[in-house]
Amino acid sequence: MIDFSLRISIFICLLCLLIIWQWKTPRAPLKQQSTRWFHNFSLLLLGALCVRLFQPLLLSLIAFINAEQGIFSLFHLPYWSQFLLGIIALDALIYWQHRVFHRVPLLWRLHQVHHSDQALDVSSAVRFHPIEILLSLGIKAIAILCLGIPIEAVLVFDILLNACAMFNHTNARLPQYAESIIKRFLVTPDMHRIHHSVRFKETNSNYGFCLSLWDRLFHSYTEQAQGGDEQIRIGLPRSQNTNKASLKNLLLMPFTSPPSSTRDVTHNKKP
Repeated sequence: MIDFSLRISIFICLLCLLIIWQWKTPRAPLKQQSTRWFHNFSLLLLGALCVRLFQPLLLSLIAFINAEQGIFSLFHLPYWSQFLLGIIALDALIYWQHRVFHRVPLLWRLHQVHHSDQALDVSSAVRFHPIEILLSLGIKAIAILCLGIPIEAVLVFDILLNACAMFNHTNARLPQYAESIIKRFLVTPDMHRIHHSVRFKETNSNYGFCLSLWDRLFHSYTEQAQGGDEQIRIGLPRSQNTNKASLKNLLLMPFTSPPSSTRDVTHNKKP
């Protein structure tokens, strides 16, 4: 039931397709691409050594053990509804996890590694500190245990999350007509690009990875960046001094950076 090789095959195929897309129709020139790719994919490999590549197996095992004991089982829901609700619940969880990582200074120390990338492309989707990956695994495991999410929903969501994250970080632009339709349902590269702006108000918005409705529902949606898309500067808020970051410095960043967060500007309430 758990096909690890299938999951990896899907990940690699999607990665290659998105690399081709951004190579054929790049939206913007990329800064220090070879250095960034080395850092980003090195972080992916380090995360894989911890839990990332084993994440579906671990989460699925928890879901399998707890399948008859979670909240879903109390309502005697049919399997298809448990499957669908499980995927939606996990996506909502990732939205709120992302938002909390921006608000809590200790967690922001970890998450700022992701935002320290000064350009966005498909490789940015895997630029996470290994400790953040471990924490994310634990948070999802608790949700799966509490809800009793079916094993298949866990596996499908993990594939969808990776696919959507790579898609919305890609250095490419959808046609305008497709953008206006797709972003009603899914997070697009244009929508997520705003989240990586150096402006605090823009960084503290558009937290979603898969479904775009969470940002609208919870008043964290920014339709357009200040000055328009062409004026967005990508990078870490309060600092543009990350070009010389080494892999070692990225791993040490949570322990050497100032104890700041973005919570002081997380006021994105809409009228």
